[in-house]
Amino acid sequence: MQSHSSHKSKRSLIYETVIEHIKAQLINGDLQPGHRLPTVAVMAKGLDVGPASVREAYRILESMGFLEVTQGRGTFVSETLNSSGGVLRHFQLAEQQTLSHLLEARKLLEPGITALAAERATSAEAQAILDAALEMEQLAQKGEDFIEPDVRFHELILLAAHNPIVTKIFTAITDLLLDSRRLSSRIPGATEKAIHFHKLIALAIKEGTSDMAQALMYQHVEDVERDILRARSEGGDKQKT
Repeated sequence: MQSHSSHKSKRSLIYETVIEHIKAQLINGDLQPGHRLPTVAVMAKGLDVGPASVREAYRILESMGFLEVTQGRGTFVSETLNSSGGVLRHFQLAEQQTLSHLLEARKLLEPGITALAAERATSAEAQAILDAALEMEQLAQKGEDFIEPDVRFHELILLAAHNPIVTKIFTAITDLLLDSRRLSSRIPGATEKAIHFHKLIALAIKEGTSDMAQALMYQHVEDVERDILRARSEGGDKQKT
C-alpha cells in the first residue's frame, strides 16, 4: 500500500510539470488556438518524463477545456482560447471550478465512507489508519514531506469501508484528491488541524463509533474547504493590488 501511494504522489508531481509546461506555452503564445500538440511519445521525450504522465496531463487539460482530442488526428489547442489574458483567466476559473466541485464531492462522500469504515474495519485495518495518522504527525514535526501518509490515511479508510463500487469512484479522482491535499498542506496552520482531525477520526474508527467518525470527517473536509477557498480568495486579492 505504501509503495503504491508513493508512486501515485510522484506521478502526480510529474504530470503537473507537463501541465505547467503547456500552460506556459499557452500564456506566452507559443501555442495558439488550433495548434497541434506533439504526440505523447514526443512530448514525453522532450520533457524527459514517462508517457503515462503526458497522457494524464493531456486528459486533465482536455477536461478543463484547453485541449481537444480528435481521433486519428491528434491533440489540439481548443479554438475557444483567443488571447494570453484569456488563457490565464480560463486557467484560474477552471482550476477554481474543479476544486470547488471536488471539495463538494468530498463532503458528500467521505463522511459516509468513514462511517462504513468505523462499522466494518478489522482491528488490523483500524490500527493501520491510526498508524498513518501518527506517521503524518511525526514527519510534519520533523519538517519532512508528509503527503504519502496523508494520502494513505484516506486510502486505508476507503479500503476499510469494504465497498468496491465506492473504491472505483474514488480511484477515478485520485489525482484531484492528491492535488487538494498538497494545496492544503501549503496553507499556514492547515497541517496541524489536519493531523488533529486525522487522529480523532482514526480513534473513532478504532472504537467503532460510526456517527462520531462520520461527523469528524465532515468537519475535517469542511475545514479543508474553508482554508483552501480563503487562501485562493486572498491570493486573488493580492494579484489585483
